[in-house]
Amino acid sequence: MKIDVNDIFKFYEVRQMCHVRAMNYFANLLGQSFPTHDGDKVDEPIRTGYAYIVFNEYHPDLHLMDEYFELCENAKRDHHNHSTHHIPYYKSVDEIPDLRILEMVSDWASANFEQKNILKKYDMVPLEQWFQNNLSQLPWTNHQIELIGKSFDIIRKKTDNTAVESIWNVLLRLV
Repeated sequence: MKIDVNDIFKFYEVRQMCHVRAMNYFANLLGQSFPTHDGDKVDEPIRTGYAYIVFNEYHPDLHLMDEYFELCENAKRDHHNHSTHHIPYYKSVDEIPDLRILEMVSDWASANFEQKNILKKYDMVPLEQWFQNNLSQLPWTNHQIELIGKSFDIIRKKTDNTAVESIWNVLLRLV
């Protein structure tokens, strides 16, 4: 089955809008807003790489051609290395400012919600457990660990799953 690249880009743009809105839903619970979150994902070649990553996430039965895997990996690496809300941007995690940690936590919450509730990947664990499994071994400062933990608590206690799911409804109509 051949997919028009314009359909892939349209799907990606809607998904990206939903992700940023959901991320800002969680950020608002923490008293923050990040309207320019993932702004580099509209620029090439990151846009194309992420468009294929996202489309493949939602359509796993459609296999990417081998030449797209390198494009996708490069896009992910470049985005993570050049975005202040990703750990690889920093030489050490203890350099990450509180505001960027709050953006990271909001981003993790949006991605975790999407994986569990939208993509229905039931093997996904709660956000706190995901952090324990993947990032807790990094040399965070005590202050950072406390900030991350408090943020997780606020998100867990205040999240209205129905409200977050409604953010994603526009994308679900396209799947």
